[in-house]
Amino acid sequence: AADGNCSRSVLCVPPFAKELHLEVVCSPAYSARGGYDRILYKHFETPRLVQEGDILCVPTFGYAEFLEVNADKFLRWPELYFKVRKILGMVEGEQSEGYLVDTQNTSLYLVGSTNSGVPSAPAYYSHEFWSSLSPAGLSDVVKQLCDALRPHLNSQASALSGAGSVLLSGPSGSGKLVAVRAVCSCLNLHLFKVDCVSLCSDTSGATEEKVQMAFAQAQQYHPCVLLLDRDRLGEDARVIATLRQLLLNRDPALSHSILVIGTTCKPQDVPTDVQTAFLHEVKIEAPSEEQRRSMLSMLTASLPLGKEVSLSKLARRTAGFVLGDFCALLSHSSRAACTRIQALSFPGGLSEEVERDFCTAGFPVLEEDFSVALDQLHDAHSQAVGAPKV
Repeated sequence: AADGNCSRSVLCVPPFAKELHLEVVCSPAYSARGGYDRILYKHFETPRLVQEGDILCVPTFGYAEFLEVNADKFLRWPELYFKVRKILGMVEGEQSEGYLVDTQNTSLYLVGSTNSGVPSAPAYYSHEFWSSLSPAGLSDVVKQLCDALRPHLNSQASALSGAGSVLLSGPSGSGKLVAVRAVCSCLNLHLFKVDCVSLCSDTSGATEEKVQMAFAQAQQYHPCVLLLDRDRLGEDARVIATLRQLLLNRDPALSHSILVIGTTCKPQDVPTDVQTAFLHEVKIEAPSEEQRRSMLSMLTASLPLGKEVSLSKLARRTAGFVLGDFCALLSHSSRAACTRIQALSFPGGLSEEVERDFCTAGFPVLEEDFSVALDQLHDAHSQAVGAPKV
């Protein structure tokens, strides 16, 4: 106000939109031709502020019929992405920075599909570690991958020959997929994962066709990372030549080049012609003691631990462990805690109802449970590598 004694917002309430035109963003996580009317209706029961060009993230979590009606038979609920193509106001010719949209005032139209980068959205039902942009113990690897791939996303990257490609190696269970997911979230990319085992066919011609098809599919979801998971395409010269050509020869007609990440547990087993076709190589080393401690800290954040449990001490005792080993350790130690409490408090066994209540209430994991789990894992590891018993 002019007298300066009180404050008043200069912004009025944004006007309601009369029509909202949306395009579904093409993604490997869901079908662009699915039926999304009910999910969108529920989403816009709450008034939402939108602008032209916005990317909207609509969670599907909890809509059981969404999983049932989808031909793709998803195993989990994806986040759906829509791009705002056009907004019409209530008054003709009215201009506004943004509009409120809800089911009472606005007509909603789904007018096709489009390609777009998508903002990262932590899944509603996943642990913080798996949806983190910088997972503990893997943040250096994520940074290396981002630095290698980011230049290829630039529209002026025509000077860079070949598709942006990285060969990512590391022991089994070291977190290669977790790192790639984090990179896609950081760079706002879709992730199209192809298991190389599924590309193998009886003849080299059929395998070659499947490899080309995988690259063509990834192109439909641009901007996208094509993840070639595990290198089992064999030693067939024709298939290797095709893969090398796809990695090295960037077609100038394709302005939207895809990024390729190949993962392997044994880089020495990757044919030389394929290995040299990747522009970058990144290796996941065994985590240091400090990295192991930060991994344990993040993974046990929601786990009730006994007061005597020392994560630093546990990190020292788990030299050589990788991410998969820590997941197994937490699983075994929780089971050991459950067995211990059942033996102490319910020697006669539990009824199904009591057991359910007991699991819902939760139980602390003590140091002795971790010791039991570590012994089990060390025994299993010794048997796996055929170590002699003393």
